Amino acid sequence: MRTAPAEVDSRTEPIEDPDYRVIDLRRFVVAIWRRRYFIALSSVVGAVLAYGFAWTIHPQYDAVVRLMPPAPKQQGLSSLLMPSTHNPGDQYLGLIKSRTVADDVIAHQHLADYFHTTKPSLLRKALGGMAKITVDKDQFVTVTVRAKEPETAVRIANEFPAALYRLNDAVALSEAEHELRYYQGPLEEEKNNLAAAEEALKQAQQKTGMVEPEAQVRLGVSAIADLRQQLAARQEQLAGLETSRTSENPQVVTLQSQIASLQAQIRQLEAQTAGGGNPAAAAKMPQLAMEVDRRQRDVKYHETLFEILSKQYENAKIDQGYSPPVELVDPAVMPDEKSFPSRRLFAMVGLVLGWLLSTLYVLSRTAGLGRRLRSLVEEDPAPTTVRR
Repeated sequence: MRTAPAEVDSRTEPIEDPDYRVIDLRRFVVAIWRRRYFIALSSVVGAVLAYGFAWTIHPQYDAVVRLMPPAPKQQGLSSLLMPSTHNPGDQYLGLIKSRTVADDVIAHQHLADYFHTTKPSLLRKALGGMAKITVDKDQFVTVTVRAKEPETAVRIANEFPAALYRLNDAVALSEAEHELRYYQGPLEEEKNNLAAAEEALKQAQQKTGMVEPEAQVRLGVSAIADLRQQLAARQEQLAGLETSRTSENPQVVTLQSQIASLQAQIRQLEAQTAGGGNPAAAAKMPQLAMEVDRRQRDVKYHETLFEILSKQYENAKIDQGYSPPVELVDPAVMPDEKSFPSRRLFAMVGLVLGWLLSTLYVLSRTAGLGRRLRSLVEEDPAPTTVRR
């Protein structure tokens, strides 16, 4: 008698879903623990191989130069109206990284023979790979040169400040020459304007008869008034004597000569003050004085401009032979220890890589990654061939 197969309860038997897999972490931990000696041995082998590889690399040495840039130079009103916002360290970092400095270092150190090439682009690229130039928070510029020979590293590192000095001098000289050309034209023009203003003042003084209008008029008017009082007193005395004396009387003759002398002095002072004592000519005094004052102001204005431009021109001539110094804080010295490679660092990296690779190998074997890949390859149907 046949019995019916037992029905499977879906509540007790789980349905296997091929798209859903549960990762058993405990199985991987156990696998790693069982293969711990293999992982440890692989780590040690990796460290030994990396340490041995470090011995095959040619040692390299670092030479370090540290520079302190000068403070930015500003002259005139620009230092008050527009203060500089540029960091001197960043500015000199750009200078020392320039193509001009690189070509100067290459030429003075004969690096074409060292790198065995004559192409400027390749030489600059090789020099850039050797030299590392940075600026710190204190605006100090640091140049680090790495080479296989310590002497070469020191020579190239010390050449960078020398090349920067030469470039700095050339830039300062060019700037000073530009300032000289800038001030030379206005200075010559202002010199001619000053000469023309002085000539106009001389002609105005000759025309009006005034050298110092205000003082001259004030003193002239007071002197004319005094002389007129004396003239009036002499004329009164002469009138009293003429009633009782003849014209040949010595006193009459003396008074007449004094009166003539006073009148001549009055006429001379009126001529010097442009008729300041004459009421009819006094109306012309403000116009004449204003003309002389205007010419004097023109002379003072051009004198001031000429003096300012002369000082700027002299400063530019002084700056032509001066450039702000770049202080060499730490020159390059002969390194006594290699900078690369660090065998201890290589050993640590090899140890970590050996442990990582061996662990990944154990995990992949435990997960059956190779078997799954083979099954995927076998399930891939082979391409069918069509017969004709």
